[in-house]
Amino acid sequence: MSKHTFLLLAGLLCLLFPATAQSVFKIGGLVLDAQTGEPLAGAAVALKERPAAGAVSEATGSFSFAAPEGMYTLVVKFIGYQQQELPLQLNQSVDLRIKLVPTAYQVQEVEVTAARKPPLTETAAMGELELPLETIKSLPVLFGEVDILKTVQLMPGVKSAGEGGTGFYVRGGGADQNLVLLDKATVYNPGHLFNFFSVFNSDAIDETTLIKGSMPARYGGRLSSVLDIGMKTGDYNDFQVDGGVGLISSRVSVQGPLARDKASFILSGRRTYADVLMNPFLKNTDQGGVPYYFYDLNGKLSFILSGKDKLYLSGYYGRDVGALTLSDGRFDADFFWGNTSATARWHHTFSDKLQLDVSGVLSKYDFEFSWDFGGFNTVAQTGVQDYSANIDFNYQASARHQLRYGVQYTYHKLRPRSGEAEGAGGQVFSTERLRNKYGHEYAFYVSDDFYITDKLLLSAGLRNSYFTQVGPFTRYQFNDRMIATDSASYGRGEQVKTYQALEPRVSAKYELSPGSSVKAAFTRSAQYLHLVSNAYTTLPLDVWVPSSALVEPQYATQYALGYFRSIKQNQYEGSVEVYYKKMKNQLEYREGFAPGPSNRDLEYEFVSGCGKSYGIELFLRKNYGNLQGWLGYTLSRTTRTFPALNNGAPFPARYDRRHDLSLVATYKYNERWTLGGTFVYGTGEATTQPVRRYFLEGTVNYQYGERNSFRMQPTHRLDLAATLEGKKWKNIENSWTFSLYNVYGRRNPYLYYIDNEGSAFGDSVKLQAKKVSIVPFPLPSVTLNFSWK
Repeated sequence: MSKHTFLLLAGLLCLLFPATAQSVFKIGGLVLDAQTGEPLAGAAVALKERPAAGAVSEATGSFSFAAPEGMYTLVVKFIGYQQQELPLQLNQSVDLRIKLVPTAYQVQEVEVTAARKPPLTETAAMGELELPLETIKSLPVLFGEVDILKTVQLMPGVKSAGEGGTGFYVRGGGADQNLVLLDKATVYNPGHLFNFFSVFNSDAIDETTLIKGSMPARYGGRLSSVLDIGMKTGDYNDFQVDGGVGLISSRVSVQGPLARDKASFILSGRRTYADVLMNPFLKNTDQGGVPYYFYDLNGKLSFILSGKDKLYLSGYYGRDVGALTLSDGRFDADFFWGNTSATARWHHTFSDKLQLDVSGVLSKYDFEFSWDFGGFNTVAQTGVQDYSANIDFNYQASARHQLRYGVQYTYHKLRPRSGEAEGAGGQVFSTERLRNKYGHEYAFYVSDDFYITDKLLLSAGLRNSYFTQVGPFTRYQFNDRMIATDSASYGRGEQVKTYQALEPRVSAKYELSPGSSVKAAFTRSAQYLHLVSNAYTTLPLDVWVPSSALVEPQYATQYALGYFRSIKQNQYEGSVEVYYKKMKNQLEYREGFAPGPSNRDLEYEFVSGCGKSYGIELFLRKNYGNLQGWLGYTLSRTTRTFPALNNGAPFPARYDRRHDLSLVATYKYNERWTLGGTFVYGTGEATTQPVRRYFLEGTVNYQYGERNSFRMQPTHRLDLAATLEGKKWKNIENSWTFSLYNVYGRRNPYLYYIDNEGSAFGDSVKLQAKKVSIVPFPLPSVTLNFSWK
């Protein structure tokens, strides 16, 4: 951190710490669910006699405000819970623990979740959406697996990475430009089974927020979006067991108090079991068994140390494990990949105005593929490992003025590509030059939300980020035959290259009427890590590389304008947003690149270019009532321009889709049945296909057209689901979810390939483009869910 940045931060700290001596008394505490003991975020706490004196509870359930001495009535409100009015004689500061009782209409639990954030019309944020977990659980999904990422794909401006996949692209950005957080830990590969299922166990998740517009200054390191996922804190009062049994996996979650009203835990696990069920039947057959499974483990400990201090410890561990045997056993391979994360967070309340969060985070992703072919043993590896520390302050100067500021630091260790091979004679071959890459990333940010007038709200932020590549590192110079002719070496920890970026974020909201507003936003972002793929879709073997002396950071500038409206006390809400985004230093593999053994750093295989994306997004959502859901539509265009590709001419990005439509609905038919459905439609994705063929020495060769000049067929699909609430038996509740994926059996394209038939010598070669579909037929599934407490 530079001297000037340090002095600026120190000055802000001195300025913003308020004096402790006050002529009024503090009213603070926690708002909790009376049944589970979990904190309630978004509860309104105020004095009936002084309505201006009040606060809204934070994500931890805490609230704090001040008022003069006197007799009052404290009113606590939260949608879906019974209102409480408590007599309060204020002659000293008080620390309260308020437990709200759910109303009898708790079956509409989605209303509680959706109300945690104010209506879209009341904030300056653009493109920010909270995804109700109960709605997510009621939607039809592949194999009955509840999936947060597939729900994210149903939002306007968000496009899927292909039929059945969990990868997503936001406003023209790549998959690597989405910051996916699980309790502040970065999840580098959020997919299982080659991205057909996400790594997030719904039983362990509490809240999910997608930000695809103007990212607040406290988020950094990505260009397109933030998907912020928070884990449950656990029940502070009673033990509870939740779980489910599906077609391909089962899950279980246990939570309860460690010390009543003071400490809690939650532990969740999920595993597929096709291998366990099928292997006994296939053991003595040619198939040999099902050599693949994945699993997840989530855990969290929560401690209320005092009325001012809370401590949270959480972690995640997940793995995909598989094996492959080919060529009558001459080729044997084993592979695994997965994420590991750990978060420690301390929350401290200094006063009714100032709060502090201090966190330490470990994020890790590994991929390893090893194989034995004819006695030649080979191991290939790639991965990322981060160590992060964050200090974040939240200063609520008044009901009309909120300031956030802090410092963030991450130490990156990346392994873009490494390998080792051992021949039959014991000779070892290794990619010695392909060492790990190291870098320091740190940032200082400050943001201010304040009302200029009663109708004009301004949110202004500035993020100052830095990235330094450090050794060990060797930079080579190559001749035309790709032979190293010279080099420059850097020792461990020695500075190689430093980048710095100022990232301003400004958004404003002007209230046209109590239920409508217009918003505008400008965002500039920098990203110092790149994910480079040589495949049609994102796969676990894709590599992360850092900015370095060979690769410059990515940059993006986005402009957005929108109209937002809330109807009938936010029962309905809708928006129209237009955006324009420019991106620099996008990476692709060079023409003719083929994966394989090489002693060159992978960064020498990249070419750099720019991107452009613009579009309009329409969104209409019904938040409350028996019928809920949303309609989203996006009209957009995304192009890329690389001087070294496509003869320098612009070409569509592979995830460019002109039209993208999603319709989502859930209907509470009665006390036992809930129906759900989704319909999606999208323009076919862009890809590159042969346009001519020719014969050379008896073989068929292809001449390909311009890059991504071929459009796949449009995709559309209808999915339906029904959830039946079972009768409660003692303390056990259960439900059955029946779903039908791809109701009318649409053969949506996943990829195309060229099939040859006949002989080139007899001039009877027949070429035919064939389509591959993942699920070309209606696929039913059933899941049993249970809860005991």
